[in-house]
Amino acid sequence: MKAKIYILALLTLFQVELIAQNIRTVSRDTVYFEEFVGTEEIRLLKNDSIEVKQGRYNFISELYDLPASKQLNRLRISGNFKEDKFDGLWTYKLDEYKLQVNDVIEGRILRLDYELDGIERSAKFSYKEGVPHGKWEIENVVVKNNRRQAASSGASFNFSNGTAIGDFSSKGGISNTSTLGKLTNEGFFDGLVTLEYEEEGKRIVERRIYENGFLINLIKQQGGEVILDLEYEDVIRNLKSLEGTIENIDFTISEEGFGLLFQNGYNESDLKLTAQEVGNAVFKVFLDRIGRFANQADENRQQPEFKFTRRFKFVYPAEEQSIITDLEPRLKIMVDEYNDFLSNPNFILNKFRIDSLPYIFGYVDHARKRSQDMLDVINLMNEGFFDFLYRPNYYPDGLPGLNKPSSFSYETEKDELTAPFELDIYVDDPMQMISQMDAASEIIQKRADRFLEYAFMEIRIFDQQATIDSLDNQIVQLKTKNDALYSYFQNIPSDRTFDQMPIDYRLYRVLSNNLLLDIQEKYLDADDFDEKVKLGEELTCLHALLEEEHDDILEFENLPARLDKDFTRFSPNPFFERDIETKILPSIYGKSTGILLQYYIENLFQSKTCEHLTNRIRRIEKLEDRLKELASDSDNPEVVRLDRALRRENIPSRIERLLNL
Repeated sequence: MKAKIYILALLTLFQVELIAQNIRTVSRDTVYFEEFVGTEEIRLLKNDSIEVKQGRYNFISELYDLPASKQLNRLRISGNFKEDKFDGLWTYKLDEYKLQVNDVIEGRILRLDYELDGIERSAKFSYKEGVPHGKWEIENVVVKNNRRQAASSGASFNFSNGTAIGDFSSKGGISNTSTLGKLTNEGFFDGLVTLEYEEEGKRIVERRIYENGFLINLIKQQGGEVILDLEYEDVIRNLKSLEGTIENIDFTISEEGFGLLFQNGYNESDLKLTAQEVGNAVFKVFLDRIGRFANQADENRQQPEFKFTRRFKFVYPAEEQSIITDLEPRLKIMVDEYNDFLSNPNFILNKFRIDSLPYIFGYVDHARKRSQDMLDVINLMNEGFFDFLYRPNYYPDGLPGLNKPSSFSYETEKDELTAPFELDIYVDDPMQMISQMDAASEIIQKRADRFLEYAFMEIRIFDQQATIDSLDNQIVQLKTKNDALYSYFQNIPSDRTFDQMPIDYRLYRVLSNNLLLDIQEKYLDADDFDEKVKLGEELTCLHALLEEEHDDILEFENLPARLDKDFTRFSPNPFFERDIETKILPSIYGKSTGILLQYYIENLFQSKTCEHLTNRIRRIEKLEDRLKELASDSDNPEVVRLDRALRRENIPSRIERLLNL
């Protein structure tokens, strides 16, 4: 037996020696908390091909001098690693001093007369393989005039597998605050939790009673007198419910923790919520002091978990979800439609030009806000917001803005007015919120749709009238200009006939009598908007074309004279000084500038639409371009054959076809 023990001891010693041989100590400069520059000493164990942190760890920073602040800071850390994880006791010491130099005292040895004020912060945290486990303590000691003060701040917690459990306490020496209480083995407040603090210069003792994470009573005393005794009867009632049902809403008790604030669906102004604020703020100060050291979490350690409070988990009626399936997309469409209307430039610009629009704007804007309110409720439900918050507590009187008759305001050009916003059904029953929202949204949608339809009709009429007014102005301006341009009011001289007047005069007279006046009369008599616009646009097209093409029309009759030089060739005369003048391509020139041109001009007078007139003007322009092209290529045998072919042609359409027009 002794031999076996001896052999085991030798094996153990051998293993320790092997481990020691594989461990190396590293000392290196590093930066901690992104602020402190110092030296860390760490032991690394070679494990296969990698090294892990193993054994003691130390860090000590340089005395950190913040520029121009006379601030002296220093950080010291020591602890232990086990296979890369925090293990055992870790200590932190953070010194934050403010240096005041008074004088340099002379003597054989120079001495500095100075004062140090500040805080020495220390923490002791226990870990087990990277997980908070065991006792955690923090303490802040005030330094004043180079001396540590008796009054100090501190806190103490116990952890098991990362979660705070058991007894806890904290105190603030300067702030004169304290907390005391107990956590269950699962990490929830249980029994009496006492907090002491000052509020508005008065000493307050706050006592809270928890039942396994549920706050059931909150009492505040001032000078021994009770100033608040708040019972959470809704929580007590739920805890006593054996069936786990509240007014047809099933619930269970949550296993997760929710931190300091206890919430059971209370809205932001509820006393059951606001009464916790000051005490929670006192408690949070100490949690933040722990977090200052513990929240620098990495792969080496886990952050501490503080559960504190728990909540009821509610399961709402299944039929609500089927209602939401239809209600949610309808509300989204409503909000989008109302936003589109309210941002429509046409409505915005004409808001005060149509009497009914300001009222409609106000109603639709109010409907948009109320629709968004309902959509917000659904979004909260979809996010699980009410899974742990009792919705009837959060909306005790229903949905604000829709739980009773209300009003909306709207601006006229001169004043701001209000009008009632009444519904046949209101969202005032927290137990029937979803079905009431469904009914209310249908009423809002129907009324808003009716207003929108009316608004679009009004703006359409307004736009139509604006369009007609614009056409009227264009027609009048163009006609007035063309009457002057084409000398419409000029009398025919006694020594001339109508056919002897310039072509522009004759064309405008004929088109006015046979086309323009007819379209104008139909335009003025038209009742249908689309038909009226069509006639007005045709009339403006004709007048605009006549204005634009006036100079070219005036020159159409001069086309033969303009082209004469293109169809004339000059050659040297051996007998006289004057060159011999020769006409080229006489048939092409004669037939085109005679029969065909006259045919084209006559067609101008017979135009029935703006398109006809445009095409016939372009044909004359195309004829001129084609003749210039043929004249420049007069020596081409094909052009010569074309000239011979045209000698016998007198029909305009055949001449046009031969010229490839």
